Amino acid sequence: MWLNGDEDQGPVPFGLAIADMLAGAAAAQGILAALVRRGLTGTGSHVETSLLEALVDFQFEVLTTHLNDGRRLPRRSAFRSAHAYLSAPYGVYPAKDGYLAIAMTPIPKLADLLALEQLAPYRDQPSTWFTARDEIKAIIAQKIATKTVDDWLAILEPADIWCAKVLTWPEMMASEGFQVLDMLQTVTREDHVSILTTRSPLRVDGVRAKVERAAPRIGEHSAKIREEFGL
Repeated sequence: MWLNGDEDQGPVPFGLAIADMLAGAAAAQGILAALVRRGLTGTGSHVETSLLEALVDFQFEVLTTHLNDGRRLPRRSAFRSAHAYLSAPYGVYPAKDGYLAIAMTPIPKLADLLALEQLAPYRDQPSTWFTARDEIKAIIAQKIATKTVDDWLAILEPADIWCAKVLTWPEMMASEGFQVLDMLQTVTREDHVSILTTRSPLRVDGVRAKVERAAPRIGEHSAKIREEFGL
């Protein structure tokens, strides 16, 4: 939370149960590795992780930089804040009708596409794209605010600029890309309660698994399991 916040507002909680999700993903990888080991050697494994271990691993990039860079703390951009170790123009910018995300892009190329003469002092000095990133991003933000997201995409995408509209959930689900993925399904519990939810993000041999049965309620099958094991 500290890394996600800034000096003004302090630590900022994530909007997702990120520690639980990461620990689950790490455990799944460990189990798969154990299955491979058993298949090769016939030896089983005891796989363990924790929320703390998963969160430390999640920060390996910035934490490794900190450990090998004189223990200096990461300093996030103060304007349209984003990755602490990426230079301008990386960030999210408000347009007339939404937000536009711009990733790694050479400042001279972006300055020409946006018709921004104010970026002239930074064009030929790549070091300033980091040291003066707040000033550069403020100039870009003023320009982006003058047009709609689609107006800018029509200019930037043909030039192969890494950019995208920041979508809300309704916009994402209405998008052609999301609909092609077919990521939603309805599952039903044994008590006939139905839930619309997501499908697996994995495709095996081009096919995404689809299920109709929902996960059981906590303790729903406890009696059957005890009976199976003679408890």
